[in-house]
Amino acid sequence: MKKSISLILAMLLLLSSLVGCGSAKTEEKKEEPAAETAPAAEEVVEEPAAEPAEAKRIAVICDTIGTNLFLTQVADEMAAKQAELGYEYSMMECADSDEWQANYEAAAHEGYDLIIGVGWQAGSFAAECAEAGDGTTQYAVIDTDAGSDKVASFAYNEEQAAFVMGLMAGLAFPEEELYGYVGCFEGPGSWKYRWGFMEGVKVTNPDAKFTFNWTNSYSDPTNAHEFALQQHAMGATYIFGGAAACNEGIFQAALELAEKGEYIYSIAQDADATTEANPYILSAQLKNTGVTTGIILDKFYAGTLEGGCTELKLADGAIGATWVTNDGAYLNSDILTEEVLSACKDYVAKIISGEYPIVLPEEADYQFNEIL
Repeated sequence: MKKSISLILAMLLLLSSLVGCGSAKTEEKKEEPAAETAPAAEEVVEEPAAEPAEAKRIAVICDTIGTNLFLTQVADEMAAKQAELGYEYSMMECADSDEWQANYEAAAHEGYDLIIGVGWQAGSFAAECAEAGDGTTQYAVIDTDAGSDKVASFAYNEEQAAFVMGLMAGLAFPEEELYGYVGCFEGPGSWKYRWGFMEGVKVTNPDAKFTFNWTNSYSDPTNAHEFALQQHAMGATYIFGGAAACNEGIFQAALELAEKGEYIYSIAQDADATTEANPYILSAQLKNTGVTTGIILDKFYAGTLEGGCTELKLADGAIGATWVTNDGAYLNSDILTEEVLSACKDYVAKIISGEYPIVLPEEADYQFNEIL
């Protein structure tokens, strides 16, 4: 009995010991640090995409362009500025006065933002449409004065450029007794050219005489050709070509005479046409309608295109003379020597500064040295 009790006590002690050892060997559970909670992403609210600004729509109304440099300069500038300004545009060409009126009425009806007319024909049509419109369409004209404060008119001080051409002729041919001139029409529109040319010549040749012929057309090279030959027969070596599309006739006459060892020299109008193939084209009286178109577009987009007439001068870069204010394709340096060009450039600087003013008189008040 005692042995049984002892055995039971021993077993109890053993169990107690085992329980205590088991507790000691159990590793305490370490608390893991709480994971950091990522900040909630800010909610992105997408703004609706802005609608692209609607492209401006521009119409250009002019005569049939063809190879007319007066008009190709406008077309080239419209294409060049489109990449910069992103407008849509239409070139609306007119074969006659009926088409001028129809194109102006159509452009006004179609709601163009800007309508640009090029040439004297544009003036009256632009003024009429501007006066009748509601002001949402702006109007501009080139090479004429529409006479309306609702049309931005851009005219040219041709007498300044014509003076430079005459000065060049007088300096290059100082001993000539007679200088020729072949123009389109004798009316007031040509007076600035005629007067400027004569005054320029007379700076170095005050006793010079002049002969004039008129094609009575803006595009009649055949008559210009015959007049050039007649003026050469009268003794003229230099013939001022007063119309871009007619001057081809003078240029052809120069080539024909050169084959016989006789020579006449002339100039182009509006844009440079000097070429080694025809060294008798000495220069060009520049009327850069492309520069003018750029001025109009820049003002339109800046919101500063205003009605009334602006006269562009040598200082504006819209008029000038090849080899004096602008480079050209070919220089006949035997005729236009460094001395001739340098003297012309000096006068241009004086005209721009106001030191040598060019003031156009009334034709009725002018004393001509003219052979009719």
